[in-house]
Amino acid sequence: MRRTIRILSAMVVMILGITSGPLYSQPSIPDSTSSPTSASLEGTVKKVTPATSTVEVSIGQFGLWAKSLEVSSATDIRVEGRKASFEDLREGEKVKASYETRVGKSFATSIEVMMPAPEPGKAPGQATPEAGPKTQ
Repeated sequence: MRRTIRILSAMVVMILGITSGPLYSQPSIPDSTSSPTSASLEGTVKKVTPATSTVEVSIGQFGLWAKSLEVSSATDIRVEGRKASFEDLREGEKVKASYETRVGKSFATSIEVMMPAPEPGKAPGQATPEAGPKTQ
């Protein structure tokens, strides 16, 4: 009989513990002061939106995914190795970007416009031959 009472008492305590949860638990609040997570990407500028200072970069195989980056005055933007501004970014350019994610948004820390690869058989900076008759 005592054994049955102990088992029933233990079951009641377990059921109450499961249904009520911990006695002193507090809801978990995300820490807004935690350090941001950093990441980088390479892709093609899909859209530049001056009104919101955002750049949408298509990433992944075949450019099927896009990442929206918020650009600020603190973002280091480089074109051909030289300091540039948000206004210098163009749709279709290949870029490398570093960013931090805070409060669910991605903030660009740096954006580097990559030089297009030279065409096969042509040295970088070499002029394209003009079409027309060849003279010998």
